[in-house]
Amino acid sequence: MEKLNPIPPIPPGDLNCLRRKPMPKRLLAASVLSLVLAVLPVSAAELPLNLQTCIEMALKANLGLQVSRLDPAISQMELAQQRAQFGLKAGAQAGLNQNVSPTNTSFISGASVLNQTRQNYSLFLEQSLATGGNLRLELDQNVQETNSTRADLNPAYTPQLALNLSHPLLRNSLNGLRQISVKENSLKSAAWNYKAQAIDTVAAVQDAYWNLVFYRERMRVQERSLKILEDLLQMNQEKMKAGFMSRIDLLQTEANIASRRANLLDARRNLENTQDQLKQLLNPGAKESLVQWDSELLPADQPQFKPYAVGLEASYKTALSSRPDYLIQELSLNNSQLQEEIAGQNRLPQLNLQGSSGLQSLDGSFSNSLSKMFGLQTYFWSLGLNFEMPVIGNSFETQYQQAVLVRQQQETRLRDLRQQILREIRQATRNVEMTAQQVAATGLAKQLAEEQLKAQTEKLNLGLTTNFQVLQFQSDFEQASLAEVNAVIEHIRAINRLQKAEGTLLEAVGISWAQS
Repeated sequence: MEKLNPIPPIPPGDLNCLRRKPMPKRLLAASVLSLVLAVLPVSAAELPLNLQTCIEMALKANLGLQVSRLDPAISQMELAQQRAQFGLKAGAQAGLNQNVSPTNTSFISGASVLNQTRQNYSLFLEQSLATGGNLRLELDQNVQETNSTRADLNPAYTPQLALNLSHPLLRNSLNGLRQISVKENSLKSAAWNYKAQAIDTVAAVQDAYWNLVFYRERMRVQERSLKILEDLLQMNQEKMKAGFMSRIDLLQTEANIASRRANLLDARRNLENTQDQLKQLLNPGAKESLVQWDSELLPADQPQFKPYAVGLEASYKTALSSRPDYLIQELSLNNSQLQEEIAGQNRLPQLNLQGSSGLQSLDGSFSNSLSKMFGLQTYFWSLGLNFEMPVIGNSFETQYQQAVLVRQQQETRLRDLRQQILREIRQATRNVEMTAQQVAATGLAKQLAEEQLKAQTEKLNLGLTTNFQVLQFQSDFEQASLAEVNAVIEHIRAINRLQKAEGTLLEAVGISWAQS
């Protein structure tokens, strides 16, 4: 940022009869404002920070970003829960049953009381299928003992190895896979939302940082302008006492000083508020942050104009492939399409396939019974269909119609978002071009103001103008310098907003982002 030219000294011949006098009592009210400025609290520690450091600090320490950082982990757990519904289960069962009953056919049982004991042992593996079915592999061993003398095998071992399948063919078919896809999309949306929050955080840091730069520069100019007026007031007071100026002319200068002091208070308020905004983004007191609430933040970077090429069509294409909000909306549309498919599948009649197949045997020895079973001589199988459909009232039809409306709503939102993005890109590219022209215009105005100031200074040295007029041109030059600084900052902001509209702001500031 350019240094301002010093105020030219007053030639000795102009006011050689004047002497400095104490400020009269009638200026006491204006002095109160100056006293207020003097007693404003000064921060305990000055902390120079460049913009890149602020950005990196905010990405690590910002509390809002820390909240969003947990969303992908939460969505990951929800996806794991959805997949866990289709996990493999293993189990075992055991049972013992005894039945002692009288009989009136002792010839058949060999006794007047029939005593039967049954034992059952089973091991199984069960898999719920994401396609909607259920698969179960089970090994059973039944052992039966009796007091009947007519039993050929006592005890009798009847092992059975069975594979059972139940699967929907219409309603609920493949819906598990669709539900997993919905959760996967939700996980991607959470990750994109986290990136969107990071982009917003970086944009907020940039805005707060350049606001701080501008308000500090404005305060410097206003303090300089106030000092010029105060010096002018003292000279005018001497002139009035010497009889060269009336009291009415002096009042105008006093009014200007009071107004400038009020403006300076307003500038101080804006500066402090902007500092607090930036501090909050950097999470004061956190271990990842260098900032404390009582720190005096001193921006180390100064605004510099750099030409930036823009292209409307290229920026729009980049936005559609990079903007988190657009990619999130695409995922929302995909989820609504999946929900429509689920609802459409559920409104169909229920038709389930039931199948079973396996091996079995019978022997008086445990080991022999297993050997016979795996000898593949005895087996069983079954196959069947179960059909069911609503006759009066079908809630699934209403759910399907609702899903269709939600899908149409998401499609409309996506089209609306495309238009919004195009408008933002058009506005952002226009602002980049316009602010570049404003930088050129304010730069020329500053150059002309500087030339006028030099010309007036030369006139003053020749005695062709007054010190007051030189001070006015000095003030005009400083205002022109401030306008140029503001134009450069607005150009930088316009570039940042274009990058945000494109969804490339993180990459533009050197932050790599791996999106899974």
